Amino acid sequence: MIEIEQTGNHNLQQTGNHNLHEIPKTMRAWVHTRAGPARSVLQLRDEIPMPELPSQTSVLVRISHAALHPGESVMMNFIPFLFRKSPAVAETDFSGVIVNVGKDVPQTASTNLGSSRYFPPGTPVFGSIPVREHLKAGSGALAEYVAVEMNCIARKPDEVSFEEAAGLAVSGSTALTLIDEARLSQGQKVLVIGPCGGVGHFACQLARQAVMSDGLVLGICSSSKMNLAKRLGCDETLDYQSSPEQGGNSLVSSLVSRFGGDAEDNKFDVVIDSHGSQNLWHACPSFLKAGSDHPYVTVGPALQSYSVGGMLAVISRMLSNSSTPTWAGGVNREYNQITSFVTVDKLERLRKLAEEKKLRTHVGGVWEMEDALEVSQYVSSRFPSCYHVNALLT
Repeated sequence: MIEIEQTGNHNLQQTGNHNLHEIPKTMRAWVHTRAGPARSVLQLRDEIPMPELPSQTSVLVRISHAALHPGESVMMNFIPFLFRKSPAVAETDFSGVIVNVGKDVPQTASTNLGSSRYFPPGTPVFGSIPVREHLKAGSGALAEYVAVEMNCIARKPDEVSFEEAAGLAVSGSTALTLIDEARLSQGQKVLVIGPCGGVGHFACQLARQAVMSDGLVLGICSSSKMNLAKRLGCDETLDYQSSPEQGGNSLVSSLVSRFGGDAEDNKFDVVIDSHGSQNLWHACPSFLKAGSDHPYVTVGPALQSYSVGGMLAVISRMLSNSSTPTWAGGVNREYNQITSFVTVDKLERLRKLAEEKKLRTHVGGVWEMEDALEVSQYVSSRFPSCYHVNALLT
């Protein structure tokens, strides 16, 4: 993960609890008033009005870190302001400390809500702004404060840093959905495409736990990420550009030579694609077992460019991958493109996994808030690749 952190007089890791008198009337935030790439539309403003609590079940969070992910770049580039509030604060994922709450927000643990669903001021939390509110209300995480409903946050585990917690919500929720749909079991062979990406590095860890020590997790990544992939749970790795240990063979050829052939038992049980590789989807009958119990689970085709043509190409591939029959040239395997949303259940699952040290956020870099444009360009430039890392701004 690459993050942007807040600095200055309100650094949460230094100040601890806040009282209401410390909350200013305005804040700094990166905003935009038209669609387009970050470098052209984002502006850092100093006098953005302090967000108000939208309801009695909402909280005001002083943001410590904001995590950047490619989905925000898609919205920023393609959604016109006819359909969103202006100015719009960028990004959705954050960590921070609660500084104010509505009167209906639980202040103490309750058996009805669960032992972790209480949020008095001073509580460290992580969470994500729902897309609907991000667009409708213009609220975002690339700011000093954010007001969200309490069902959009979870308590930050004590031994998890603000940097790590900020990257959990969207990428972690997407990884949970991938793993849920993969229906993994002990001893299976799993191919993970993009095991070091924002979503993929969570999915890789979860896949490792699901198949246990007698299963096999093979990751497809760049040669520079192979050591990281193995630390995340891969038993083996293949270079997505070529496979030197196979004499420079192409990726597909390397997979087929090792996991292909007529014997079904030699093939993978499941493919988890956190990138959206068209080539590997079309080639997967050569190395993925047949049948509904052996799905190709994916986040969907990768966007190759931030253009209308690029988006139309993605939509066309989505429809083709999911609906083209075999007799018309379709792939004879189950294609399962997921749709994922951040929910209370997923936030709590992520909190518990992180608390038990079963899920760790890989932080690829931390930037100051003033450097948001540089980081946004970094994330955007890596979105067409399956090996981007999410960004955190502090």
